[in-house]
Amino acid sequence: MDLESAKKPFYNLMMFPYPSAEGLHVGNMYAFTAADIYGRFKMMQGFDVFEPIGLDGFGIHSENFALKIGRHPMEHAKITEKNFYAQLHKVGNMYDWSKTVETYDPDYYRWTQWIFVQMYKAGLAYRATSKVNWCPKCKTVLADEQVIDGKCERCSTETIKKALEQWFFRITKYAQRLLDNLEGLDWSEKVKISQRNWIGRSEGVILNFKATNPKSQNESISVFTTRPDTVHGATFVAVATQASSLKSQASKEKIGKFTGRYVLNPATGNKIPVWRVNYVDESYGTGAIMGVPAHDTRDREFANKYGIDIVEMEPDEKWWKRAEEEGWGKRETHYHLRDWLISRQRYWGPPIPMIKCPKCDWQPVAEDQLPVLLPEIDDYQPEGEGKGPLAKHKEFYETKCPKCGGVAVRETDVSDTFLDSAWYFLRYPSVGKDSVAWDKELTKKWLPVDMYTGGPEHSNLHLLYTRFLTMALKDMGHLDFEEPFKRFFAHGMLIKDGAKMSKSKGNVINPDEYIEKYGVDAVRMYLMFLGPVDQGGDFRDTGMEGMTRFIRRLAKIPVGEDKPALERGLHRLVKKVGEDIERRHYNTAISAIMEFVNSVFEVGGLGKDQAGVVWRLMAPMAPYLAEEMWERLGGEFSVHQQRWPEYDPKLILEEKATVVVQVNSRVREKLVVDKETDAKTVEQLALASDKVKKYVEGKKYRVVFVPGKILNLVIDA
Repeated sequence: MDLESAKKPFYNLMMFPYPSAEGLHVGNMYAFTAADIYGRFKMMQGFDVFEPIGLDGFGIHSENFALKIGRHPMEHAKITEKNFYAQLHKVGNMYDWSKTVETYDPDYYRWTQWIFVQMYKAGLAYRATSKVNWCPKCKTVLADEQVIDGKCERCSTETIKKALEQWFFRITKYAQRLLDNLEGLDWSEKVKISQRNWIGRSEGVILNFKATNPKSQNESISVFTTRPDTVHGATFVAVATQASSLKSQASKEKIGKFTGRYVLNPATGNKIPVWRVNYVDESYGTGAIMGVPAHDTRDREFANKYGIDIVEMEPDEKWWKRAEEEGWGKRETHYHLRDWLISRQRYWGPPIPMIKCPKCDWQPVAEDQLPVLLPEIDDYQPEGEGKGPLAKHKEFYETKCPKCGGVAVRETDVSDTFLDSAWYFLRYPSVGKDSVAWDKELTKKWLPVDMYTGGPEHSNLHLLYTRFLTMALKDMGHLDFEEPFKRFFAHGMLIKDGAKMSKSKGNVINPDEYIEKYGVDAVRMYLMFLGPVDQGGDFRDTGMEGMTRFIRRLAKIPVGEDKPALERGLHRLVKKVGEDIERRHYNTAISAIMEFVNSVFEVGGLGKDQAGVVWRLMAPMAPYLAEEMWERLGGEFSVHQQRWPEYDPKLILEEKATVVVQVNSRVREKLVVDKETDAKTVEQLALASDKVKKYVEGKKYRVVFVPGKILNLVIDA
């Protein structure tokens, strides 16, 4: 498809895979099929659908796998690229293979580095020493979002805190905007809720707890609280300890150490102790809280453990206003969100395009000197000393200052893999445009993305970072929109025989084996039949066998004269399948097709035009079978070039019938019901009528039913 001449563009995007293993697994195919069905559906509705694919090949996921199997990351990337693309050609998706991107390609990461430079020039990239999350096993820093319950999200190793000088992006500057814009997004609600919670806006008050000694006011402590009305019950102040494990604080045992200091409760004047504790987040608010055991579960647990007073009191909602008036308390808004830690002490990633000069300090690499190529080195293993492998190579880091021309050194860290994936959707339409990251006219025509499909586990990483970067690029004048995706659909997780798939359990499914055995259409249909796509499904081989039988049955439908008896059902099917695909309720769409096929065999087949409608309905879900059957019908061109069928509103209405209700063959009532209403339903309606009920109540009877005509209740003699 010519993207420049498209008249009705529809950008259908799915999250590109990261090649951390030798190939795709069936969970990838599950997500890709769900996205492709929708794209094919929109194409048959007359849209020019752009559906690209690529590989998120840089980063710790791919590098760790390469290290595990003893293969250089560059070599591994070439092998996995070949394997992944071979598999992706088999899954039945309508990918545009002329527009692939690989994040490790210099033609791509040249622009990743360019984006970093733009962020630096805009004051959104900065370098600072901070206590950061460190994974001892991966030997690199991690962003807060990459630490789950105190553990590395990749290898599950317990993380520690380490003071290092790092590069950050100022995502916190956009916290409120990121929050506000969620309201207008047509995204899966669970993703929006997750982002709201992660951004974590809190409105509260900063209170000053003065030192007990007037001469030691530098020992006063400011706390941030969202419940200033409970300050009368504060019996201690808790300060974050440097050993705090921020992500596991809710589940860890509450541990503390008395500092030997006291401060004054500003509401009561009482002297209260200051403790260092492990359940306070040092980066949130002021890094200190007031302990109110009577109103906080964690504080009560801590107070009980260490014998601290618990003061029961009634909250005073008006009290905090006095604190503000007298100057020892002020309103503030805080966020849980922290600036994006962007640098990594690893090898496999885009070198950060910054140069340190003794005279000029940090300077960005000149844009015409990009990309800063990642050199192919043998000693690429991380050492865990706070510097990446590139720091061992003078030929890489020795350079000249782009500002004064003096001796300088390059940054030897690489950027976070989530920067690679935060902008890839912008590049796809402009692949081949070598002089720009994205072509202005193509971007205006094709973006924002119309439909994005992916996993909800990326809510607070990829999706949040992408939204932030898009806003920042708009503010810099590089884009004319600030939200990257008009719609986002989150698919569920696929399991196998009731258990989560994992290598240790030996139940990871390679889709190639099933495609080879059953055919790609059967695999696609079965994956989508497992249940609502947003909830996931349980893959079982027995179900795969059943879907294969259905596919074979479809291919055997007799085609001859039109069957008037099927016409109303066919129009209802067109309506049902179209609405279900639009809502991504593929399982119920397939179920409706199955029911209709049963009716087809009951009447001995379909007419040619009727069969053409069925194959058009099947085309998004079973593209190869639909194409073959369309060709057998003598259909013009490809089935995928046909318009989606339309239904006649008059024919989807249920036909009505008057059913005569008899008791022992005497007419007692007449009921107007849908023509297809079954005997049990008509019987229940009849018994609800007093005209019938009084003759049969308490008596045994048998039912004689003629559909749409007669219900005769014959009382036993």
